[in-house]
Amino acid sequence: MKIFKKSFAIALCLLLTLTCLAGCHEKGEIAVTIGEVEFTSGYYSCALVFADSDARAMVEDQLSEEGDLPDEIKYWNYEIEKTDYVKWVEDKAIKNLRKLAAVKTLCDKAGVTLDAETISLSDSNADYLWDYYNYSSLMQENGVSKETFKQYMRDGYLTDAYFEHLYGKDGDKEIAAETVSKQLSDNYILVNAIEVSFSGLTDDEKTEKKNQLATYESVLKEGSKTFEEIYIEYNNLSTEDHKHDEAEDGESHPQDYHATVWGSEDTDYSSDHYKTAKEMATGEIKLVTLDDNAGLVLIVKKDIMADPYYLEDLDTVLRYAIEGENYEADIVKQGDALSCDINTFSTKQFKVKKIKYPELTYSY
Repeated sequence: MKIFKKSFAIALCLLLTLTCLAGCHEKGEIAVTIGEVEFTSGYYSCALVFADSDARAMVEDQLSEEGDLPDEIKYWNYEIEKTDYVKWVEDKAIKNLRKLAAVKTLCDKAGVTLDAETISLSDSNADYLWDYYNYSSLMQENGVSKETFKQYMRDGYLTDAYFEHLYGKDGDKEIAAETVSKQLSDNYILVNAIEVSFSGLTDDEKTEKKNQLATYESVLKEGSKTFEEIYIEYNNLSTEDHKHDEAEDGESHPQDYHATVWGSEDTDYSSDHYKTAKEMATGEIKLVTLDDNAGLVLIVKKDIMADPYYLEDLDTVLRYAIEGENYEADIVKQGDALSCDINTFSTKQFKVKKIKYPELTYSY
């Protein structure tokens, strides 16, 4: 009997030890391997969180079209693109990892790396999101370290770097300069503008604003004042204190620091006033009353093609608008062709329905 008890105790101890080891996840363990690129469990979780954020936004868009958003949304009760919510998020995370694996593989073959300046920019942006937009809480709650988050951000910049390698100046698939220029002239404009919202203003205050901007329109047309002069006056600035940031050595700068870029609706610079200003002649000045008398906008149309700064500053944006869809499709195709091994022991700990969101995802 004593021998039996002793043997049972040893067996029980061994079983508990094995159970403990089976449930432990080592730091840096590999969760997904795509081609020859390995992704840790933390990196997988990061991809899952971003995929879930995209999915939530899509559900909210659907619900907004139907009416006001409910106070509490059980996202996983909805389908996205006719697919179960949880499955869509899991598939999206793997699709994103496949794309990153394809980019990493292609960059290795082509010798494309991030330069020190880009790495610094990426890390600075990651630090800002982590510290000031409370991504630290969002990510750490879901098993993602700051280093993993920073690497995820860097890999996004690597995707841009490979695009530039292909379609940028002197790239393997360089886009002709005339095509890039046409993209700028067709979809972007340059203006000086002062916008006024009537929200919360009394009738007297609205009248005062109308008179003020009407006066600005007149003096600009007369040529008795420059836009900078009325800008300083409108914003109650001191002429002595109103300084423009000087460009550092090697940096370009716009000819007019008060100029604003407006783009068509399919651009990142889209403006509600784009169509109105697009139809104006260069140099034309117009005071526009917004729909439903919601406010005013004073517009001075400029020539965006006359300042070489914008063609240079928006170069990658313009090229991506031209070839971005083809690039994305090719990267997806390359990623789908790679083998994919998912270590379910590592990934099963991350459940879509258990992704934690802190109450605030940003701070000031």
